[in-house]
Amino acid sequence: MPKSASTGAQRDAASQFSGIGLGELESHLGYFVRRLQHWIFRDVNAALAAVDLDVILYSILETIAANPGATQIAIAGALGIERARMVALLDDLQQAGLIVRERSEHDRRAHALGLTPRGRLILKKANALIAAHEKRVARRLGAENYRRALAALSQFESD
Repeated sequence: MPKSASTGAQRDAASQFSGIGLGELESHLGYFVRRLQHWIFRDVNAALAAVDLDVILYSILETIAANPGATQIAIAGALGIERARMVALLDDLQQAGLIVRERSEHDRRAHALGLTPRGRLILKKANALIAAHEKRVARRLGAENYRRALAALSQFESD
């Protein structure tokens, strides 16, 4: 579907439900965070499609780039991805030629992760797409609200 038709359909759907009250949801941060997350994931995944990634694969690549040689268990833990799912995701990235897994020098039972030259190139392109996405988020929220939301949410740590 062309972008303009999709945007028009979204506006029509929004106006169709604009008279609907949200009740107690209007005072629930979680409700609004979920709505924002849904919009963000849809937008970022659409942007990353140009480099055959999604938000999860991008997050893994970026975290590996920031921590070369880290184990897959450490990366999975940092991103909150279950070990079994992480193995499948890493298999996909390895088959695409974006990462390498090598036995860890510190623990021969573990795999250390790194980016291939192709992985670095794809990540560089993805980061440019993500930068454009972040500008869209800032424009949608307003620059000051964007800065405040980023500062507040970066303080949150899950259990």
